[in-house]
Amino acid sequence: MKKDQSYADDEVRAIIERALNESVPSTIGVSHDDLLAIGAGVGLSTAQIERAAQGVTEARLTATAKQRVLSRRRRGFAAHAFVYAAVNALLFLVNFLTTPGEWWVLFPVFFWGLGLLLHAGFGLRSQVSERRLSREKKRLLQAASSGVAQLVERRAGVRVAGPVDQIEAPSDDSAQDAQDAQDAEDARRARGQ
Repeated sequence: MKKDQSYADDEVRAIIERALNESVPSTIGVSHDDLLAIGAGVGLSTAQIERAAQGVTEARLTATAKQRVLSRRRRGFAAHAFVYAAVNALLFLVNFLTTPGEWWVLFPVFFWGLGLLLHAGFGLRSQVSERRLSREKKRLLQAASSGVAQLVERRAGVRVAGPVDQIEAPSDDSAQDAQDAQDAEDARRARGQ
């Protein structure tokens, strides 16, 4: 290769991605420091890399939160449909054995079926409100900070780990007080050594 050869942006991305795929096993990934070094090597500032990393992490967190909300909705609908089928089958059996000429079982089947259809309409749509997303993101951040990230990853099938500590969770005075106390303790230890 010539040293004075230049590459377009999409070529640079493809070259770096291919080099990373060949040199770094996919289970390890690239550390944040390595990412900063790569960015410095191609002329990007640390602040630009930090903003980009935070943006990617936020997008991943949003996608995971949306996937979890939609998954919970689907499981809720599936449970509702199972209970509908089981109870109405039992009611049909009771109706058939006790009063075979009178089909009163059609009333609960019809009206509960309407409720099930409404549940399907509202529960299976792919839109998630911002409020619901922010609550789920908060749960994911709490799970990641409490060391439950691997469980969350396995259940959701999506990797949650990463520079999650760079995303600011909704402010909580008690959490900030605990962080301030930890920082003060670290400073005391550093002075004592």
